[in-house]
Amino acid sequence: MPISGAYTDEAKRLRAEIKKKFKTQVALCQAIGAKDASYITAYVTGKNRIGNILREKLEAVGIDVNYIIYGKKGGPELPAPPPDPALTLILTDCTQKIQQLQNQALDMNQQLLELNKLLDTLKKRVGQ
Repeated sequence: MPISGAYTDEAKRLRAEIKKKFKTQVALCQAIGAKDASYITAYVTGKNRIGNILREKLEAVGIDVNYIIYGKKGGPELPAPPPDPALTLILTDCTQKIQQLQNQALDMNQQLLELNKLLDTLKKRVGQ
């Protein structure tokens, strides 16, 4: 695929990192859980810039996204601020509430799927 988008330098660096660490784009996509290599096509051709979701996936498999985006390897990392116990407690509470809401949403989705199946069954029986 030719590199032709607005982010050609990033695309070149991304391709080089993929080749160095994974050999192929397909291998990278498998490592990050993508269905196929088309997931990264817009990035390796320079059409799109890496966003937060892809960034997290790439960093999780050891790719230096700062280098890909900015062209600088191993930038200095700032030390983590000391934890604030009150903020940690609030963050923990928020995380638990988010997880509860996500679980409730998943349960509701499952119930809706079951309801749709029942409706389909009713439609088939009424239509007979």
